[in-house]
Amino acid sequence: MPTRLSTRQIQMMVAIADAGSVSDAAVQLGLTQSALSHRLKEAERLLGAELFARGQRRLTPTQAGRRLLHAARGVLAELERAERDIHRLSVGIEEVVRLGVEACGGYHWLPDSLAAFTASHPSIGVEIVPDVSLEPCRALRQGHVDLALIAGSHPPTGFEAVSLRRDELRLVVPQAHTLAQQEWASAEEVAAEPYVAYHTTPEKGREYEQLFSPAGVLPARVISAGVTDAVLALVRGGLGVSILPAWTLAPHLKLGDLASVALTAKGLHLHWFLVMRQGEAEDSAARQLTRTLCDRLSGS
Repeated sequence: MPTRLSTRQIQMMVAIADAGSVSDAAVQLGLTQSALSHRLKEAERLLGAELFARGQRRLTPTQAGRRLLHAARGVLAELERAERDIHRLSVGIEEVVRLGVEACGGYHWLPDSLAAFTASHPSIGVEIVPDVSLEPCRALRQGHVDLALIAGSHPPTGFEAVSLRRDELRLVVPQAHTLAQQEWASAEEVAAEPYVAYHTTPEKGREYEQLFSPAGVLPARVISAGVTDAVLALVRGGLGVSILPAWTLAPHLKLGDLASVALTAKGLHLHWFLVMRQGEAEDSAARQLTRTLCDRLSGS
C-alpha cells in the first residue's frame, strides 16, 4: 500500500511539534505560514484525522499526531543516516567507526591521530559521538558507539579494554590562587573550596573514590558544568577549583592563567583505556583504530 504523506509533510510534523506553532515552524522550514497551514490541512485530510489540537499558546499533537510524530522522527533519522552513508560511499568510505570520549577527555590529540589513521585506512571513516561523554560504556553496550576512550583506576568489567597510558589527577586553580603556590593539596583543602565538576554523580576511579572518600570529606558546594571548556571557564573566572587528568589539562595550561597542583603527597593516578565490546573481530574498524591510537598515544 503506497503511503499517503510526502517527506515534506513528515518534516512538517516534526517542525510543528518542536516549535509549538505553525508560524515558528514555517520560519524554520523557510515557508510562509499560509503554505505550511495548507500543508498541515492536506495531511489531516489525507489521513482523515486531526493531528494537532489548537490550544491558546501552542499546538499539541493529538493521539493520531503523536503516533505519526513517533514514526516521522524515526523516518527522518533513518533518511539522514542513509544520506550520510551514501555520501561516505561516494568518497570511498566503506565503513565507519564511532568513537565516544569520556567527558574529562580532551581532543587535542585527535587531529594528528585522525590524519594518521585516515592515511593508513582511507576506506574507514571516524565519527566522534560527543553526546555519550557522561556514560560512554552504556553507549558502547547499547551500540551507539563502537569504541570508547575512558579514564579510571581500573578497566570496566564486561568489555575488552586496552590500556593506553598512565595519567595523574591534578587540581586545577587560577594562577593567582593560594593553592597554586603549594607542592600538593590535601582532600580537606580541596573540599573547602567551591568544586566545579562535570556532573554531580561520583565517577568510579576518579577524585571522589581516590581523594574525598578516603579522607571522609566532600566539597561543601558543587557546581555542575558538563564539559571541560565550561569547567575550566568557571575555574578561570575564580568560581571554584576542579580536578582533571593531566593529559586533558596539558593544552589548557599553555595559556598561563591556570595552575596545576598535585593531590596528596603521593599523588593520585589513573589510566586511560580504549574500550570495545567483547568478541570484536580482529579486522574490525574499531580494532584497527585502536591499534593506531595505541601506536600514537601510548605513554607512561
